[in-house]
Amino acid sequence: MEDNSAKLKEKREDYKKIFSTEEGKRVLKDLEKVCLYRTSTFDKEPMVMAFQEGLRTVYLHITTIMEMDIEELERIAGAMKGE
Repeated sequence: MEDNSAKLKEKREDYKKIFSTEEGKRVLKDLEKVCLYRTSTFDKEPMVMAFQEGLRTVYLHITTIMEMDIEELERIAGAMKGE
């Protein structure tokens, strides 16, 4: 678990570092639009909707990684194991 935790922490810090720069903030803002974060992905065509949901998932992945509370996840996992 510790090795996995260290990798997650490193990944979170990498994402935060990249997207905290002025350039990174602009890219993230652009991805927010391109990936339809604040727009419905509904479409009557299932393939179009699936594609649009895939775009949205990319943005959600990036923001989830940056906001991830790894210490809290470790605490919950430890509590589940009875530690």
